[in-house]
Amino acid sequence: MHEQIRQIMEEHIGKRNAITSAEIADMLGIDEDDTHSKTRRLLLETAKMYKLPMAATTNYPKGYYLIANDEEYDEYIATLDSRIDGIEERKEIITDNYKRRK
Repeated sequence: MHEQIRQIMEEHIGKRNAITSAEIADMLGIDEDDTHSKTRRLLLETAKMYKLPMAATTNYPKGYYLIANDEEYDEYIATLDSRIDGIEERKEIITDNYKRRK
C-alpha cells in the first residue's frame, strides 16, 4: 500500500492539488471510520519511507499534498508550530489546574 500511496501523492504536488484521506482510502479500498486513522497512519509511514515532503491542509482544497515550494513549506511549518503552541498551552493549563487541586 505504501507504494500505491507514493504514486498517488506524486500526482498531488502543491497545496492546490490536495487530496483527502477519504479519497485515498477509497482508491486503496480501505474501509475507514470518520477519523481515517488507518489512512493517516499509512500516509505518515509512506512519507517516512519514501522521504516525501508531505503536508496537510484543512483549508480548501482540504487534504494531503507534496510541498511544491518554499512558500508552501513555510506555511505548513507555521501551521505545525501553531498546533505545538496550542498543545503546550493546554498542557500548562491542565498542569496548573491539577496542581491547584492537590
